[in-house]
Amino acid sequence: MNSLSFFNDLGLDGESSFGEEAAALGKLSSASFPVAPGFALPNAAYGEFLGQKAARSLIGSYDPQNPGLFTAATSSLILPSRLSLELEGFYRSLSGPRDIQVSVRFDGREERAGNFSELKSLLKQLWITHLGEVAERGGSFYQEPLPVVVQQDTYAPLKGTLFTVAPEFGGADFCLVEVSHPSGKERLVFEKGTNDLVKRTTVGMVGEPTPVKELIDLATWAAKIEQVLGPAWQVTWKQYRGEVAFEQVKKLYLPSRRVSSLGVWLKVSSLSEAVQHQQDAAGFTCEEGELAVNLATQYPNRPVLLLLEATDFNELDKFRSGRHRQGLKNLHLVLPPVRTVDGLREVKRYLSGEKIQRGPALKFYFRASYPGNIVLLDQFLAVGVDGVVLDEEALAKGFLGTTQAVEPDESLLFAIKETRKAVQAAKAEFLYLGGRARSWILFELVRSEIAALIVPASHEKEHRQVLAEAEVERLAQK
Repeated sequence: MNSLSFFNDLGLDGESSFGEEAAALGKLSSASFPVAPGFALPNAAYGEFLGQKAARSLIGSYDPQNPGLFTAATSSLILPSRLSLELEGFYRSLSGPRDIQVSVRFDGREERAGNFSELKSLLKQLWITHLGEVAERGGSFYQEPLPVVVQQDTYAPLKGTLFTVAPEFGGADFCLVEVSHPSGKERLVFEKGTNDLVKRTTVGMVGEPTPVKELIDLATWAAKIEQVLGPAWQVTWKQYRGEVAFEQVKKLYLPSRRVSSLGVWLKVSSLSEAVQHQQDAAGFTCEEGELAVNLATQYPNRPVLLLLEATDFNELDKFRSGRHRQGLKNLHLVLPPVRTVDGLREVKRYLSGEKIQRGPALKFYFRASYPGNIVLLDQFLAVGVDGVVLDEEALAKGFLGTTQAVEPDESLLFAIKETRKAVQAAKAEFLYLGGRARSWILFELVRSEIAALIVPASHEKEHRQVLAEAEVERLAQK
C-alpha cells in the first residue's frame, strides 16, 4: 500500500495528512490547472522512519548537555527499505529512465536534488535534522511530523510569482505578477477580470521590460486559483514556449482593509488589547514572555515578537517553556539592546546556554538603539541575526545626547537609510519600532519598503491615516 501520493490523488484529507501546500497543489492539479508534476510524502512516512528499531532506541537518548552525541548517532539511520523502494518508484514516474532535477520543500524551506540518490540522501538528512531540532527544543517527536513535497524542477527563461491579491492594494480586485530577473524583479499589478495593467515597478537591476501580453493570462489564472482555493495565495510560476506551469503554493495572510504596502504590527500589553485590534494587525510585539506565548498561540498565522529588555531569567523561562510546550513556530525574539558587537555575541552565548538558539523556526532580531549601532550595523549583522528592529525612541535620545523624551530630528532619516543599505546587503529583514505618527518619518519608511512598522496599539489609527497618504505619494512617483 502506498503512503506517498501524486498531487491529483491526494483526496479530501490531503491537508491533514500531507500538509497545506501539497493539499493546495492537489486541488489545483485535480481541477486541471497546469501544475508541474510532483508527489508528496505524508506525516505517516516520517512516522515510518521514526518507527524503525534503531530510531526508537535513539529517541529517548538525547542529552541536552551533549547534543553532538545524538547528532552522531542519528546520522547512522537509514530510510526503511519499503519506503525507499516506494520513493524510487514515484521518482521514476516523474523522470523516466533518466534522472531529472526535483525541488524538495518542507517546513517553508526548499532544497534541490539532481538524481534519485541525491533525493534519497536529502530526505534522510532533512528528517534527521528535524529530529535534532525537535530534541533540542524538548518537543514531541511523534507530534511534530514533517510532510515533504517533491516536484519536477525545470529551467525556464521566464518565471516569477503570482499573488492572487496584490499586497500593495490589499483588495480582491487586483493581483500582482512578479517576474524574476538575475539581479532584480518586475512587479506588475493587474485588475482581475479585465487584464488591465494598473502599474509596473522594478526592484533591483532589470533589463528589457517583459511584454505585458506574455503576462496577461496570469491575471486570469489568479481569479481561477481563488475559485478553487479561496483567497489569497502566492504561487510560483514558470513559462516556457508559451506554456505556464505552477509550482510552489503558499497561503497569503493579509490584514483586512490594508491601505499601505507597509505591514503594521502592534505593540500590545494585554491579550484583550490584541483582540480589540486583531482584525488589522499583521503581527504583534510585547514585552512579557507569557503574553507573547499566548499571542502566538491565539494567532498562529501571524508573527509575534518578544521585545526582551534585558536577559531576564523569568521572562526567558516563560518564553522558552511556552514556546516548546505549544510547538510554536511564529514566536521570535528581539534581543536586548547592546552597545558593542562583542555585547551581541555575549547575549547570543547566554541564550544558547539557556537552550534558546536561533534556527529556521526561531528568528533573532537585533535592536538598534544606539547611534553606534547604526555606524557598525554591518558588523552586528555579521554576528548572525535575521533582521534589525530600529528603535525610534532610543535612537532619538541617543542622537541628541539625552535620556529624556525628545522629539526626533533628521538624524533618524540617516539611520533609516543606513539601516536599509545594511539589511539589503545582508539579505536581512528591516522592522521599525515607532511611537507617535510623524509623516516625514513614515513617508521615508514607505519609500524604504521596510518589512513592517511596529507601533503602539493606541496609535494605530493615526499611523494608518498617514500611511495612506504616504502610499498615494509613493504610487504617484512610480
